[in-house]
Amino acid sequence: MSHHVLLLGGHGKVARLLTPLLLQRAWTVTSVIRSPDQIATIEALASDADTRKNLHVLVHSLEDVVQSQDAAQALLDQVHPDYVVWSAGAGGRGGPARTFAIDRDAATHLIEASAASSFVTRFLMISYLSSRREKPSWWDDANWAASEHVNNTVLPTYYKAKMAADEALYRASVSRSKSSAFAGINLRPGTLTDEPAGPVELGRTKGARGSVSRATVARAADLLLAHPNTKTAWIDLLDGTEDPEAAVNRVVKSHIDAIEGEPVTKL
Repeated sequence: MSHHVLLLGGHGKVARLLTPLLLQRAWTVTSVIRSPDQIATIEALASDADTRKNLHVLVHSLEDVVQSQDAAQALLDQVHPDYVVWSAGAGGRGGPARTFAIDRDAATHLIEASAASSFVTRFLMISYLSSRREKPSWWDDANWAASEHVNNTVLPTYYKAKMAADEALYRASVSRSKSSAFAGINLRPGTLTDEPAGPVELGRTKGARGSVSRATVARAADLLLAHPNTKTAWIDLLDGTEDPEAAVNRVVKSHIDAIEGEPVTKL
């Protein structure tokens, strides 16, 4: 079955690795970028005539989406996707105000608009492994200390913004799933590298101290979107030893969710 994916942050490294994978499935991809200067780079991701006709590039500033859920809904109505992938972010540019505007506010508006729409059935957020409020029961103290160091010392503003968006996705997913099928998928990778795609540790990782290649993140996102039975779940990701397709099949079949220990589970 073919799907239409709205990909936010289309010029980012993970998004540029994910786009060809989605196109190879004969899916339609609308890649949202912030500048006309990036159009040629995105168009080059299509490998042949068949994939080129399924790739659409939309120059649209996420600064507009920051304003309201209505602005986010207008973007969705323009594209009319059935899957949405958030791979966008301020990237530290513009200081704390812009980080909150993009990583929290724009993301939250798009999440809520997607959940309220009649046509979006999956929303995949690419977050990060330490985006959590409490220590998971399967982590040791050293891993939790490393996670807290990242959140409180290295990336405090980013942490607050991503945590807010992640919780918004959980709330929206729970609310929407009561009335219709909607999957909110939060993929949380470890420290990103530019190594080739490889085997994974997926679902509940042993801790926060680890890395994963951007290519592997793209592969996992592609497989999670394509799996027919993917449900709402928080899924952690590191480089590991398991084949990615087998790992996704295991996680989906066993309903593995790494959200335990976070207050949104009490909603």
